[in-house]
Amino acid sequence: MIDNQFVPKSSEVSGSIAGESNTTAESRGRIYFDTLQALAEFDAEAQQEDIVISEDPRVATYQRNAQVLMKHKEYPLALNLLRQASNIDSKNPVTLGLLVVALESSQRIDEALLVSRALSKIDYGFESMCKYATTLYKLGKDQEALDKYYEALAVLTQENSLLFEVYKNMGNIFVRQGDFDGAEEYYNKAYTLNPESDILLVNLGTLEVQRNDFDKSVYCFRRAIEINADNDKAWVGLAMVHNHIGDAELAWANIERALDINPKNRTAVHLASNWGVRDQQPGRAIEALQNYLSSVEQDEDMSLVLINLFCMQGQFNEALMEIERVLLWNPSHQEVRELKRKLQGSKAA
Repeated sequence: MIDNQFVPKSSEVSGSIAGESNTTAESRGRIYFDTLQALAEFDAEAQQEDIVISEDPRVATYQRNAQVLMKHKEYPLALNLLRQASNIDSKNPVTLGLLVVALESSQRIDEALLVSRALSKIDYGFESMCKYATTLYKLGKDQEALDKYYEALAVLTQENSLLFEVYKNMGNIFVRQGDFDGAEEYYNKAYTLNPESDILLVNLGTLEVQRNDFDKSVYCFRRAIEINADNDKAWVGLAMVHNHIGDAELAWANIERALDINPKNRTAVHLASNWGVRDQQPGRAIEALQNYLSSVEQDEDMSLVLINLFCMQGQFNEALMEIERVLLWNPSHQEVRELKRKLQGSKAA
């Protein structure tokens, strides 16, 4: 358990949820010039899928093919097949379970909730209840999710691979509710099942930050990085701790490492913006904001921070360009329009 680990001192430390990149040549897909070859290989792969439980051969075929498509992230096509299967047998638990996964992977969480609720009524078991609880969790319905996780655990009859995620998510809910003892209990249960999870270690580190136990939080973040050096959230956690103990340069090094890994880490960008103003290093903050805004569709709040930094630096042309970006998304923003008018007036003068 974490409590029994040696905790290094903060002074010894140097140094995100990591995207678990398991991309292989197979998962990237292939380009076929022979249609018959492509169909033959698809059929062969479909036959390898073995979690189908349907007496109707049409439903079984739809399920197998949908699983192959989902494996290759072809979720819209998979959803079409699963709808066909559902039209034949609307209460098949495998079809409903696959629908939940495909809808969640397509970011259609509200629809996934409806399906997972129906699944939990048809197949009242641990895995079905977990799917329902996890969908609630992803929608931010924390208390409802927690209740359903408890309900799932009550019908658990044997060890299950989903237990790790269940305990981790319950710990996250307790953190958000301010129940740090409850969070620790369930994080430790998850840690017992998988002590090598960098994601869980980041969660534990964050919990210890909120408890003001910075030595233990540093240990957790460092251990996460040992497991996965590309975990940008772990680097952000280290940055926050080093900033708290007054090591600004090390904090900057940590936050810039996080941004190198993931320029879209909003927490890292926000910290870099604040520290850039505080340390009179606006160039660092501007670079982080520009990289972030070029990689997201839009973020009005961050654009406004960048506009303020440009104005502080006297970079009025750049500020006007970013103002146009904000007004493109929000033409009715009166304060930005007023700033635009003033900047244009100062240029004309």
